[in-house]
Amino acid sequence: MHILAGYYWSEFLATPQLFRIDHAHGQEEQIPTLLLKANTLLLKYVVQGSPLELVVARCRERLLYGVRVFDDAAKPATIWSIAEHEVERNALLGLIGRSDCPMFLFNELALNAAWANVSLELPREASALIESSTLGPLDHSAMKEEAGNVIDSLPQTGGAEVPNFSMPLKPLHEWRETVNHYITNGGRASPVNLLNRDEGGQQEQLAVWLTDNLQLAGAFHSPQVPKGAGRRELTDLLLTHQFGTTLIESKTLTIFNRPTLPTRDDLAADVSKHIDKAVAQLRGAVRKLRSGVPIYDKSGPELQVERAHPVHAIVLLPDFDLVQDAARYDRKFMADFMQATKGFLHFLDVAELLRVVQASEMLAKLGTTTTPMMAFDYYLIERAQKTLAAGTPIIEVLLRIADSADDAKPSGLGPPTSAA
Repeated sequence: MHILAGYYWSEFLATPQLFRIDHAHGQEEQIPTLLLKANTLLLKYVVQGSPLELVVARCRERLLYGVRVFDDAAKPATIWSIAEHEVERNALLGLIGRSDCPMFLFNELALNAAWANVSLELPREASALIESSTLGPLDHSAMKEEAGNVIDSLPQTGGAEVPNFSMPLKPLHEWRETVNHYITNGGRASPVNLLNRDEGGQQEQLAVWLTDNLQLAGAFHSPQVPKGAGRRELTDLLLTHQFGTTLIESKTLTIFNRPTLPTRDDLAADVSKHIDKAVAQLRGAVRKLRSGVPIYDKSGPELQVERAHPVHAIVLLPDFDLVQDAARYDRKFMADFMQATKGFLHFLDVAELLRVVQASEMLAKLGTTTTPMMAFDYYLIERAQKTLAAGTPIIEVLLRIADSADDAKPSGLGPPTSAA
């Protein structure tokens, strides 16, 4: 049992990717502990054995530290932080003289997905850098470019001289999985476990966790329509309320069931095919919905589905950064879908779906009669307008709450950028 500092959890929920060091209380007092929050795709690379490095450097008068994940040999991902709290400095100092420490992995939902003890050898010369660095709050985004330049200057094989250096983090045993269960509003167990070989099913479960609490009826996983004497799946996830219906088609990319670990370029090459298939499936699902065919819950009962209002059709992806041919999905592409279906087309990755759900809950709290599902519907309409204005559905949107509810509007952040 490890107990971590409570003030990190709001950051963990608000930030798609995050790296922190903390002092945890376990079998011994004050154990330096590494915490990595990242999307499920990157975590799969970690547990499949992609090399890891701890990076520590000076950025202005601040202490920068992070983890480098070699999911791609030429372009590894680095998730970094700048120390703000005394506990971070003390935990880094606590690594000096130790040969290992625990490392915990968290997914997009801030669920602990796996952990392992990792070996490391922090040089004693690093103590002067750590002790002399300035602490206190700061705007990480204002230092993003400078911090990225510092990280890029470090060699990718470990080494460099203090004050800037990197060092390998090697798991001392296999990553130990944590299985998390959510009981849906429909009374079903929805398990999330990172090492599950059904990677597509796991992404669908993440979507269930995120959307089920938007309304009392919950989210319907794998709703069915008649086919011959039996039934077939309409779409991966369905939400419905008095003002409309949302269909989610989830497309993931296989990591575990390949003979060798793919590069991110390998995965990106597959994304367009998955998107095209998902969009075609959503067109077909909307036609079925409009035709009036009965739609059933996976467990059997027929669902009362709203069919008159415009449908929200969502393609759920593992990571926006993998969409390398976003120009294909332009304003005309979106308009053609809308004209054919009389509905809205959305591209979301899991992190963006989390933002949409969080925004919906925030908007619902501003009103007296607005439910989270109503706010979800409204927010998606506003987001669709921004994608049309941007000419691409591959955007990230952030809700900013002003002084009055009338000023609560989603702000488009533009195309997503990689974590640096």
